[in-house]
Amino acid sequence: MRMALYCDFVTDETRPLQLILRADYDFGGFDWSNILYLPLSGPFERFEPEEFEDQLGVSVLLEDLLVPKERRAASEGTRADGTSPLPNKLGIDLPRIANRHPGAEITILIIQIPDAEEVLGYGWRTWLQLYH
Repeated sequence: MRMALYCDFVTDETRPLQLILRADYDFGGFDWSNILYLPLSGPFERFEPEEFEDQLGVSVLLEDLLVPKERRAASEGTRADGTSPLPNKLGIDLPRIANRHPGAEITILIIQIPDAEEVLGYGWRTWLQLYH
């Protein structure tokens, strides 16, 4: 699977707008029967619109995104130094997406960065500083 960021110029800076996942069918593609957990440690490639080609891509909705239970529980507390632990993985409910698009041969998943930020509980600047 290839994980990349689609970035564009917004107001006065370039910022990530979408996290793009492309299935690698040489290795079986997406496993639609399980939740997919994405490491947020990068590095993230840049993704250009021309790379979509003729592949079927679908949006990952806010309700499809999850934070792993162990990280969600940990983020409710604080560390000894007073800081909050931040989730370092993002889950995608692939069975839910498969039910919405039965029989479709989906090769690209598109996550809107604001949706990921809402689920994770922190913004893109924090994400990029922590994981780049």
